[in-house]
Amino acid sequence: MHRCLVIALSLSLFVLAIWLSDTQQFFVQLLDVPVKIVLLLLALQIFNLFVVSFRFWRVLKHFGIALPWQVASRASVSGHVAGLFMISLFGQVMGRNAVLRKYGVEPVVISGIAAYERMILALISGLFCVFGLLWLFGQQYLLEAFDNRIAIQIVIAAVLSCLLSFWLGGSKFEKGILKQSLSWVNGCRLIETIGITAFGLILTLTCFVAAGSAISGISAGLIDLFAAAAIISFAATIPITVNGWGVREVAAIFVLDKLGYSTTDAVLVSVMVGVCSMLVILSAIPFTIKSLPKTNWVNNSINQPTNQSSHQINIAKTAGWCFGMATAVAVFFQAHIELSGGKVNVNLADPFAILALAAVVQFAITMRRMPEWRYDAFNKALIAITAILIFGFIRGWQEIGVTQWALGGRLFGWMVLVGYLSAGYLVVSYAGLHGLRRFSETIISTAVVIIVIQLIVKFLPGNTHFNFEGFSGNRNAFALQLLIAMMFALGYSRLVVRHGLRVFGSSLILAFILCGLVWSGSRAGLGTGILIIVGAVLFRFASKRVVLFGIVLAAVIWFTIFGVQGVQGVQGVQGVQGVQGVQVQSTFSGDYSDNERWTSFIHGLELWQKSPFLGAGLGVSYQKSLEWSESMQPVVIHNTFLWLLTDFGILGVLVFIWVFYGLYKYAFLYRKQKSGAILLMMLSAFMIFSQVHEIFYQRIFWLAVGALLAKPIVERRLVSETPS
Repeated sequence: MHRCLVIALSLSLFVLAIWLSDTQQFFVQLLDVPVKIVLLLLALQIFNLFVVSFRFWRVLKHFGIALPWQVASRASVSGHVAGLFMISLFGQVMGRNAVLRKYGVEPVVISGIAAYERMILALISGLFCVFGLLWLFGQQYLLEAFDNRIAIQIVIAAVLSCLLSFWLGGSKFEKGILKQSLSWVNGCRLIETIGITAFGLILTLTCFVAAGSAISGISAGLIDLFAAAAIISFAATIPITVNGWGVREVAAIFVLDKLGYSTTDAVLVSVMVGVCSMLVILSAIPFTIKSLPKTNWVNNSINQPTNQSSHQINIAKTAGWCFGMATAVAVFFQAHIELSGGKVNVNLADPFAILALAAVVQFAITMRRMPEWRYDAFNKALIAITAILIFGFIRGWQEIGVTQWALGGRLFGWMVLVGYLSAGYLVVSYAGLHGLRRFSETIISTAVVIIVIQLIVKFLPGNTHFNFEGFSGNRNAFALQLLIAMMFALGYSRLVVRHGLRVFGSSLILAFILCGLVWSGSRAGLGTGILIIVGAVLFRFASKRVVLFGIVLAAVIWFTIFGVQGVQGVQGVQGVQGVQGVQVQSTFSGDYSDNERWTSFIHGLELWQKSPFLGAGLGVSYQKSLEWSESMQPVVIHNTFLWLLTDFGILGVLVFIWVFYGLYKYAFLYRKQKSGAILLMMLSAFMIFSQVHEIFYQRIFWLAVGALLAKPIVERRLVSETPS
């Protein structure tokens, strides 16, 4: 189903691009393309496929996996073939694993290598894209596209978050990873990988330049075409479609219009590059199915299982650790990029989540067993939720047809959420309870750093952000992120006091989080936070000393900032040039928000009454909100339970209640453990917060649940080795 969703999204965007163009003229021009241009494109794509395979072979060696060239190249090509039929990142891991699992390479290692390659490609492609935007659109457009230098703030926040997390509890394992990463040998390896990646990217851009030059009547210069190709290529790397189809065509229409290309010309250029790439990959299929002879590497891995197994476990642990930590930092950042009159929202952690899901799925296929959770029925719960979402989507399809919100936002979005579960699962699965603690410290550190950076930005000249919402784009979403961080801080506060470690520091961290909740102006966040803190103290989930000291420090910080702003918080700082009208505190929502929320409740109940048992169908309530919304924009029902009741009926609600009850029962039984106590607080917060907001699809919640429920490999081995 996941594959069908992504294919449908690619086809939708591709059909949109074709629809915008002159279809008849498109095919006329396609037949007029010179044969030599087609041959050049095919040659460049073949060479690029070889370069990418060579890079993968070299990266495997860099990670200590010295496979023969024929095996590494076969795995690389298999990944490209699989990427033709499913989301590129997911398919790449699936295809490579189909070959490498026979050689003892763990799925999480394959996903880790894919993430490493993708990050380097994203960095280089992003730099080329910046050049293209500067060359074609100018500096002002670049600054506006990235939302007032938001990219710089994100980079600073991410780096400082990692440093603070490392300072709070960096382990020998992390220091070892850092030491190895900063060694001269690995530095040279990184430079080599960057060089190969840049060369392959230049080959891809040359394909666009060659295709663009084949369009008659256009006199665009080579540098102009190269700049346009850099932007289109970067857009095609966004991991939401199959092999870039759809996104590449839409981006080409937008960018090539600047050079005088018609919509038909732009689609033709993009399709030529995409088709030639697909033909080259399809022609390589016979190479992927040809049997490989057993090599000395295979024989050695079988005859020397101890060394090989130890090496694989070390790499797998490193990969799992990096997945969890990278996702814990990146999940806070929602990038807003302006394209063709509209904003595209991209969460920086989504690629990590997709790769983590691929690793877990491949592990389940290879080992022929499902992921192991502390709550035994969790796999059944995930299957039940998936089934009810698919059933609701089919009902919605019958009622109003396929909508982007239901297909991409909810059904495909659920698969992304499972990816976040997988990311949390990997770090604790491979690193155990220590991994959970470091994961928690990373979540907490990122939240605190973002609060401090947002506070500083509020006092900078030219600040245009009204709400205190971090990098989430929504203050209620930011408040939920802070609540998750706060609950992790509360859960580990007793451990801090017991060992006498950084009590003041823990209280100060809690204080900043509490201030962030207040400054967000989220009434749901504030109310939920107060109830969770009271409950944590009463049930002894948290240290009273840390909580009380944290509240006192929060009051001091808040009054200090309030005093700096002025008497009413809007006067600014007198006598400081460039700082006027500073307001850190977000304004609380007024009657309009309450009326809209209440209206959504009423219309949701009316819609549910028409089909009480099976519900209206996924996306129906959202689509039909256009009939009553005063803003003339679709509105989601601001209550998770009522949304589930409206779209899925009593049947769907019973499924979700069963899942929630099972999790709550598990958390209550194991509340004396830190993971159980934190999970109990999170479920309680979810139940409270969701009464006035729909928060089922908040990424950070599922990421944290995955980490809290994951069963470490060490525990699994102890269970399996215990005599019956």
